[in-house]
Formats: sequence, C-alpha cells, structure tokens
Amino acid sequence: MKSLFIVFDGMDGAGKGEMIQQLTRYLAKYRVLVTKEPTEGPYGNEARELLENEADPMENAELCLDLFVKDRKEHLETQILPFLKKPGSIVISDRYYYSTIAFQTTQGLDRDRVIAANSSFRSPDITFILDLPVEVAMQRISARGNKIEKFEQQAFMEKLRRNFLDLPKTLKDTIQIIDASRSVEEVFLQIKNRIDNLL
Repeated sequence: MKSLFIVFDGMDGAGKGEMIQQLTRYLAKYRVLVTKEPTEGPYGNEARELLENEADPMENAELCLDLFVKDRKEHLETQILPFLKKPGSIVISDRYYYSTIAFQTTQGLDRDRVIAANSSFRSPDITFILDLPVEVAMQRISARGNKIEKFEQQAFMEKLRRNFLDLPKTLKDTIQIIDASRSVEEVFLQIKNRIDNLL
C-alpha cells in the first residue's frame, strides 16, 4: 500500500475531532500519525494565542496568513513528509491549507493570493470538508462551554461556510463535502467508504 495523507477540515463544531478518532481506530492495523494545525511549534503557538486573545474576526488577516503558512511549512518538513516516506504510512491532519484559504479569504484577503501562498505544499490524497448549518455549529460550540474565539461569530461563520463549500470548485484537490449534521455513524460511514477505496 502506498502512503496516504488524509485531511479533515471545516468549521469549528463540525465534529472533525470525533471523525479523526473514529478513523484512527478503524485504521489501527496501519502505521498512523495523527496531527493538527496550528501545530505546537513556535508559529503555531503564536497563531493560537492570536485566536484566543483577539475578539475582532477581521483583525490581523495578514499576520494570520503569515503565521499559518510558516507553521504549515515546518509541519510538513518536520512531521508529515518524513512520516509518509515509509510505504504504508498514513497521516491524518486536523486542518490544513483549506482552513487558511477559507478563513483568510473570509477576513478579506484576495483568495488567489492566499491560494498562491500555499501552492507549494503537498496536496492530500483525500480531504473531507465537514459541513453543517452555522446555527448547529454554534450550538455545538456553546455546549462545549469553551470561551468563544475570534472566528466563532455567526456572521463571520456564514461567510466562512460558503468559502469552505467553494473549495472543490476552486482547487483541483480531491475534496469530499460531508454532511456533518447527520449522526456520528452516518457521517463516519461516508468517510469509511471513501477510505476503503484508497487502501
């Protein structure tokens, strides 16, 4: 089996973490690395602090783009690509450049420029964009009891959702939009079927 690079992306509250756990268990017999963006590296930590400490979702779009691109470059070079060198290895990432394109375009940056800033990075073998109505996402975020972060505001998330849904039309990547408002079992079945075709 060749190595596989799998990405889960979409709005907060869509259930990426749950699907990654389910898929990791399903792929237990393989060599699997589960990772995420932003990472725990210096650029990732700075990006995370920005998200936690700012309230205006439209603020610091350029800085966000710069930090996420630098973090991604380091992520690929130090974790993802070295792991994928061994045949039969599988990397599952929670977020990738799809988030940068969707979020920073929603912040007002030119979409083509954001895509260009990420164009040198390895494309995943399959990407699952988990989609659901913003109202449902907001309810799930509130139910966690966590502090609301700068991008977790309804008007921003409405535009963000549209930008995520536009990605298959904009990019040549293999992207599947998954209806994440369905039950955990139904959502995972769609994902499992696609992964089975790649194994």
